[in-house]
Amino acid sequence: MVSKVNQKPMLFDDTPRGLLEMLILAGGFAAALSISPVLFVVLAGIGYAVKAEDKMCRRNIRSSFSYLKRKGYVEVRSSKSGKRVTVTVRGFKCASMYRIRKALAAPMYYSLKWDKKWRLILFDIPTEDRAKRNAFRFFIKHIGAIMLQKSVWVYPFDCSERIILLRQFFQLTEKELRLVVVDSLDNDQWLRKHFKC
Repeated sequence: MVSKVNQKPMLFDDTPRGLLEMLILAGGFAAALSISPVLFVVLAGIGYAVKAEDKMCRRNIRSSFSYLKRKGYVEVRSSKSGKRVTVTVRGFKCASMYRIRKALAAPMYYSLKWDKKWRLILFDIPTEDRAKRNAFRFFIKHIGAIMLQKSVWVYPFDCSERIILLRQFFQLTEKELRLVVVDSLDNDQWLRKHFKC
């Protein structure tokens, strides 16, 4: 793992994803992956370092960097000041998708007091795109919503931020994924009982 010089808790690891996030935060750096007698990687801007004797970590970073380069997530450019590592548009998109997926997997927090409004989540993902539909259903269930009818889910608390994340993650338009807030639903006693509202 990449360890911080002052031994505070680590923000990144030496996996491709961790290295990509570190590069994005550092904004690229010059000749950063050259081996020096004392340090393998120095990111002065965020104070991370890997000691030269930590061979496993150095090997992991090299492997992760090679993977990122091969996938086109980073590129190395030569300049007057030496070689510079930069994150590509594809790399930023990959990191963004990871952050969205992580946010979607996090627990939902909501007000303990119900505002007496129902959130209807309407989605229109083609049936032939089964993998996307199944993944979408997984995240909707993770929120805690329940199916009201086909392609319509209901939830009693504000989930607008999650819906925005779901749109971004699945690359859906507002027509394909809608959030409708209503003041009442017919025969909602079973819903109130289920959600303890």
